[in-house]
Amino acid sequence: MILRHLILCFVLLLPLPATAQDARAMFDNYLALRARLDTLVMNRDIAEVMPAFGDETDPAELEALELRVREIYPRDFENVALIRRQDMEHGFRQELIAYWVDTQYIYIHMLLHDRDDGLMALGFNFNSDFGALHDKF
Repeated sequence: MILRHLILCFVLLLPLPATAQDARAMFDNYLALRARLDTLVMNRDIAEVMPAFGDETDPAELEALELRVREIYPRDFENVALIRRQDMEHGFRQELIAYWVDTQYIYIHMLLHDRDDGLMALGFNFNSDFGALHDKF
């Protein structure tokens, strides 16, 4: 049982990039983006959050990933906080967001582009290792 848990933890430590380059996840504004993101992540709906932010992974693989996440995090997240935001030139920015319940944390890193026609999610990663995503700044 302990070995199984360690393997699951290791799998979750691997960064999972979304391929937003093809799907181009577009939102009307930041509030719409965060409302969608926060609802899906806090409910651990990984099979929905990944496609909503541009990932084109096979749905069966996403379902398996969601099952692994739900095993590691048996309860929905209750808290969320923007940890870090870095504004860049020409409307680009990156953000690091934490979600947690009790002492269990998951982190989201996003690359965003604020455009005249809306807010585009260009990159999306989640990880249980804070350092892995914080190092992107």
